[in-house]
Amino acid sequence: MEDNRKIPVWFWIVGTFALLWNGLGVAAYASEIIMSAEDFAALSETEQRLYANRPYWVSAAFAVAVLGGFMGSVMLLMRRPIAVRLFLLSLIAVLIQFSSFFILDGYLDYISETGWIMPASIPVFAIAFLLFARWAEKNRFLR
Repeated sequence: MEDNRKIPVWFWIVGTFALLWNGLGVAAYASEIIMSAEDFAALSETEQRLYANRPYWVSAAFAVAVLGGFMGSVMLLMRRPIAVRLFLLSLIAVLIQFSSFFILDGYLDYISETGWIMPASIPVFAIAFLLFARWAEKNRFLR
């Protein structure tokens, strides 16, 4: 039985915002993995040290976080319930990735130089997108 419930416009606005936000994350990840030697040399000494000393599991968590969030956004816009699980996967990966920021030497110094707004907004949005998808699933907007 198909549910012909009218989806509110703001559902599509939030879904589109989630897609754009997570698309920016995918772009950031892509720019990181295709970084040339010249691009690396243009980074500050602190950034170079952080990239050079970053464990592989942090890069893997970054990839899972942004790809899971992006695919979760796509599935949300397609109104598929798997969006909830993808946003949960993304949030777990964000938390793993961000745990490294407090473990790796020098990252807190780098953040204090560049600001906390972006690093703080990433887990906040990951939580918000998961909660929104769960709410949409509960209200049968996802089929």
